[in-house]
Amino acid sequence: MSSNNSTRRVPRGRQRIPLSRIENDARRTVTFSKRRFGLFKKDSEISTLCGVEILVVVFSPNNEKVYTFGSPSVNAVLDKYVAESENRTIEASVTKELLRSRKEADIRFLNLQINVLEAAIQHEMEVNEALTEAAKGMPSISNLPLANLLSMKQQMEILQSNVFQILNPQPTMPVQIQAIHEPMTTTQSDSGCFFGSSSHFGRNDDVNPRGATPF
Repeated sequence: MSSNNSTRRVPRGRQRIPLSRIENDARRTVTFSKRRFGLFKKDSEISTLCGVEILVVVFSPNNEKVYTFGSPSVNAVLDKYVAESENRTIEASVTKELLRSRKEADIRFLNLQINVLEAAIQHEMEVNEALTEAAKGMPSISNLPLANLLSMKQQMEILQSNVFQILNPQPTMPVQIQAIHEPMTTTQSDSGCFFGSSSHFGRNDDVNPRGATPF
């Protein structure tokens, strides 16, 4: 009884075998055949279940044979892959050409801007040289007489006023029509009375009638 217990093998359970190249040629060939069959079977199942086109190319361990599997067929999948590859190549070339054209256009635009700026700088330099040459023969402001300085000041003030009016135009105000009350004209008769009869105001010339403007 005790001897049977001592010689009994203890199972180690399910263990994962590490993947590594099989060195034995016969075992490697057998394993390749089994795994290839299982691989093609799984490819057929995924093509049927998911409705996808699939192509698998497997070379033998010694590169002596080539095994293929295609769904719906090897040629159909190959033709589709080649066509897609050509389309991607054409699209890539077109995109590359567009990028190159855009880059060249940007370079031309930048060169044009550089030429314009160089011309402007050259013009400003020429103007500066001309002003410098013209200023050599003119007396300094500190050496001008007082009368000339006052005249220059007045001219500058006038110029400043004109610039201010141009930059800040005043809005036109509407013309308001006001009633003009003119003084009431009176006529004096030979007897010296206003407005005819003397019974209203009397004959006093120094007293003005109500509402009349004295002369």
